[in-house]
Amino acid sequence: MTISRKGFIIVVILALAAICAFVLFRYILVSEEDRIRKVIYQGKEAIEQEDLEGVMTQISRYYRDEYGLNYLAVRGVFQRVFKEFDDINIRIEGMTIEIADNGEGTVDLITWATAQGPDKIRYIVGGSHEPCEVIITLDKERGSWRVNSTKGIRTEELFW
Repeated sequence: MTISRKGFIIVVILALAAICAFVLFRYILVSEEDRIRKVIYQGKEAIEQEDLEGVMTQISRYYRDEYGLNYLAVRGVFQRVFKEFDDINIRIEGMTIEIADNGEGTVDLITWATAQGPDKIRYIVGGSHEPCEVIITLDKERGSWRVNSTKGIRTEELFW
């Protein structure tokens, strides 16, 4: 079976149209808010799976929070959390995302997390009756959103 020149050109044009539609949908029509939401949920999933590298890919090397933690300190906190706790489960509710004129993204959410400790399951952040309000700021680095600070989660509460 041979394809005529005209048929070949039609197939090539259809293939290019499909590729253009994919690129348009994947990279152009996805909003910055959706990209930020994806970072938050990828980070949540990485924490629940105790995937340290997956967590740290969501965090900026320039991370600094109100408690003085930087990128390396956050890495140490997660190493300790993953060592001391199993079966981490994070709940997120009421997420709002805003992007400021300066390009900084802000996520405001309500959350709580449970984990299996040495003797029982307990809340490690907030609680179902007293959830924790967390504010996360993000900046774009090399084309991807990265967390550069958080407010509302106090690490000393994780290890009491």
